[in-house]
Amino acid sequence: MAWLLNLVYQAWSTPGFVFDDKEYPDKTARAFGLSQYYWVDPTKIPVSGHQTTTKRVPDVFPMCGCNAVSQRFKDLVEEFEPGVHQFMPLKLRFKSGEPLPQMYYVFNCAVAFDAVLIEPSGIHWQVYEEIDRPYVRLPTSKSVTLSAPRIGSHHLWIGLYLRPNGYGVFCSDAFQKQLKKRKIRFLEQVHCPELDIPWRAEDNIQPALDWEAKHGEPLGARLKLRAEILKLRGKPSL
Repeated sequence: MAWLLNLVYQAWSTPGFVFDDKEYPDKTARAFGLSQYYWVDPTKIPVSGHQTTTKRVPDVFPMCGCNAVSQRFKDLVEEFEPGVHQFMPLKLRFKSGEPLPQMYYVFNCAVAFDAVLIEPSGIHWQVYEEIDRPYVRLPTSKSVTLSAPRIGSHHLWIGLYLRPNGYGVFCSDAFQKQLKKRKIRFLEQVHCPELDIPWRAEDNIQPALDWEAKHGEPLGARLKLRAEILKLRGKPSL
């Protein structure tokens, strides 16, 4: 059993923090929700922010384009996958100017692979006929079926070709149980069943692979940028 985690964009879940970002004009650099699919340049992410309301501050909440997560969330992630994901320090202040009692971070889930099984999930590839480009729509707040062998021992990851809108991340059942046990809030949590079926590219993303073979480049701007950054960082296979 696995889960899909999403940021919660509601008035009751959003404590009203904004970045102190005058020195960080490139807002597209942090437009990734919970994951950018690849390494993020920390020098482009603001390092501080302040609250504009007096609402209670949860462990996880949206910031402009991305997120803020507490030390408690970071500690949990590091217990499961130490040194795998990015946590960029974020000093937050209450509206009064006082610093928050615990450290916060901008989190980037750095593991990306596909585990969604197309047919059992009841979804299928379509084509934008005007540009001859394949696409697939995955539900944002409904479950999809995943391949247990493909997930293996992973605990946090995002899909590449097969990802729900909103840049949510998948997590293992063990990780979700600890989220619940430790009352780390707020993340929308959608249960995703697993099947003991191997994940094969030809069964799930063949239209995308065919398009890439024809055009000689990754399908979509984010996949192109990901390939470029991984190549620059000497990790083309991630």
